[in-house]
Amino acid sequence: MRSYEAARSLFSFLAFIAWSVVVVGVLVALVSAVGASKYGGGGAGLLAMVPGIGIGITGFILIAFVQMGRATVDTAEYTQQMLKTARDQLEVSKQGLKLQNAAPQTFAAVVQKESAQEPKSSFANQADKTSPQGRMVGNLEPEQLADQSTIYKGKTIRNEKGKFLYKGIQFDTLLSAKEHVDSLAAPPARKLPVAPKET
Repeated sequence: MRSYEAARSLFSFLAFIAWSVVVVGVLVALVSAVGASKYGGGGAGLLAMVPGIGIGITGFILIAFVQMGRATVDTAEYTQQMLKTARDQLEVSKQGLKLQNAAPQTFAAVVQKESAQEPKSSFANQADKTSPQGRMVGNLEPEQLADQSTIYKGKTIRNEKGKFLYKGIQFDTLLSAKEHVDSLAAPPARKLPVAPKET
């Protein structure tokens, strides 16, 4: 930051001179009034004070200019400090953005981003939700992993060379693998007791 010590020193010196001019003006006015009133009466004393009063007013005007100069220097220093603070905040914001962009994304964020960029067609959605027999199979929206595996209802179905594997069982289509997972998740059918035949 720039230093304005030279300007401050100059304004301090000018302020001292301005206050000296005010004091000199007051002394001139008093001495003139006393000397003139001795020889010419009260009216002459008042007229003799006019030059001293003029000198005092000039001193006050000089003090006002010195204070305005000091205010200008203070404004320049404060502006420099605000500019430095703004630059520091901008640098911190840039570093924060770089860290945010460099941070590894979670798997869920990557999946959401890909699904937002590449929405499925309605035909693909219908093929996923309907079995070959035409009945609806619920909740068939998979999440695709990087190795072409599919997460379905918390189970992983792997895609290897066009075949779908679930726990070592091989399926020809993803839909048949999903139906197998659905059948494992379904509660087993209970046998109802058979009523005895009447004879």
